[in-house]
Amino acid sequence: MKKDKLSLQIEILREIFNIAPKRFQEKDLDSHYLATKFHISGKELKDNIDFLVETGLIQRFPGDSYKQDRIFGWLIKEKGLDYLEKKEGEKRQEEFNKIVAFTGGIIALTTIYTFLVNSIKLEDYPKTYWTITPIFLLLVIVCLGPLVTFIINFFRKEVLRIG
Repeated sequence: MKKDKLSLQIEILREIFNIAPKRFQEKDLDSHYLATKFHISGKELKDNIDFLVETGLIQRFPGDSYKQDRIFGWLIKEKGLDYLEKKEGEKRQEEFNKIVAFTGGIIALTTIYTFLVNSIKLEDYPKTYWTITPIFLLLVIVCLGPLVTFIINFFRKEVLRIG
């Protein structure tokens, strides 16, 4: 699964924040923890880290024994923390907007169905009633799927602290 560059850079930045004071060696990047975690090549990892350094989100500096082992230390900068917080907020807002949309879809479908059944008195036309009812039921179930997934994921993350 190929991720877009921005998402990948945000995830790398978040992971650097999580593992930061660890040191970073620019050799064998194909087997580096971050390359393995995100299923990317060492070159792609280096390019993304270079981008994060160039934009000032992280700082990379030579370690104490840099001349022997070529190991860098890295530090996430205040700008990087602000960027992460902003992106986290946008992600949460996007999830919330999806939930509102699916909830609105369920309400709209239920309202349309009720209106059709009551205004046309579909109970008097059993064939039409039993054709329309499963269609609307299926549409409601389709809208419920993402809501149930959201609720389960929220429960796992916030209540059970899994993932």
